[in-house]
This record gives sequence, structure tokens and C-alpha cells, in this order.
Amino acid sequence: MREAPPVVIGAVAAGVGPTPFLAVYAVLFIAHGFFRPVQPPDITTTRTGEGLAGIIAFAVFLAIIITIFSFLNGRRRWPFVIGQLGTLVTSVDFLIDSTTGSPAVPAVLVLTSATALVLAYLPPSWAWVGARIPGRTAEPALGTRATSPPALKHVGRRRFGLARRASTGPGLDPSAEDRSDANA
Repeated sequence: MREAPPVVIGAVAAGVGPTPFLAVYAVLFIAHGFFRPVQPPDITTTRTGEGLAGIIAFAVFLAIIITIFSFLNGRRRWPFVIGQLGTLVTSVDFLIDSTTGSPAVPAVLVLTSATALVLAYLPPSWAWVGARIPGRTAEPALGTRATSPPALKHVGRRRFGLARRASTGPGLDPSAEDRSDANA
């Protein structure tokens, strides 16, 4: 198992910002909608609407958790980015609309989701998920020749040639010429 770069860990740490709020809202709205109704309902005009809002909040909570694990494990970044964009847009909407309550929580969520988005697009994050960084040419893996097609061929998430990287460090490649005594 490989360790995630600090940039990815920072993006994930910032990206978990909305999860406690979503969990609390899910429990609260499900309880108000189905078990202990309040008059008037908090966010909708019906009990059923409160319960459905709670179910949606719970579904979003689960989706964000899954996208965080997907990004942290190096599988995919785009679901994480979409989740953070959704959080950012919703939070900005809540900041602008004064009828949604105190701006403290949306302001925190704007900061955390914006930070997560910036960190998710830094070069170490691109490399973590195996994506080519825009504007840069692909570099062959260490220990392989640039003309070797299998060196850059993907099989699942693994690249041929990466396993050779550990065994073909400086001085370990048997095909490399020994130039240590060239200047002697």
C-alpha cells in the first residue's frame, strides 16, 4: 500500500467539512418528517417533505464519504471534485440568501470546499490518481526506454514498468554501462 501525498491528505481533510453537518441534518429532518413532526416544518411545508429532505441529506452524506475514499485510495478524483463543487455552490447560495439562517456554517463550508478543490488540482493530486497533468508531456517510467510501448500501457490502474522502478535504481540496471572509471 502506498502513502497518499500531503496535498491529497489536505484535500481530503478539507473535503470532509460538510459531512458532520449532513449527518446531523439527515437525522434531524428524518426525525421531524417521520417520527416527531414539528409545526411548522423546518425547511418544507409538509412532514413528508421534511423526511425526504433528510433522506436526500443522508444520500449526499454517503456519496461524499464514498468520493473521499475513492480519491484517497487513488482511484478517481472527479467524483470528489463534483461533490466539493456541489458543496461550494450550495454554500455560496446559502451565504447570499439571508433567509436561510446564520451565514457562519455556509462560510466555513465555502472555505473548506474551495480549499479542497484547489488542493485536488495541484500536480501531486494529478499524479496520485494517475492522470496526466495538462500542459505537460508524458514522461516514461524510470528504467524504461521512451520507445517501449508497454512502459506506458495501462492495465487496470497499474503501469508496466513501475514494478521495475524499484529494482533498477542507479547502478542496479544490468544493461546500463558502467562509467565510474571513465574519468580515471
